[in-house]
Amino acid sequence: MPELMVQIDGQSTPVRLADCFWVLTDGQGCASGSMVGHSAATEEAARRDFTPRSRDRDRQIRQGWRVRLLSKEQWRQDAQPCFLSECSHRKVAAIRGNRNA
Repeated sequence: MPELMVQIDGQSTPVRLADCFWVLTDGQGCASGSMVGHSAATEEAARRDFTPRSRDRDRQIRQGWRVRLLSKEQWRQDAQPCFLSECSHRKVAAIRGNRNA
């Protein structure tokens, strides 16, 4: 079976889709879901996998949620801190929450 190759963010060297990750991010850019790249061939298919109900997908799109394809290195840098609660997104949300208290 042939392997799917992709180019991420205009990089000149293609990488195997199986070596990438689809990531669902909220409106602030905080990762809330991740799956291996070969789980979906397109962004739209990945979005359907993350959020099966159409009305929920539509709401997420209106709220600025995105689905991104990341290399392993990009995943470690951009998504992993969110899953470990070490990202700047959560810190900003906590500060905003304290101001409103």
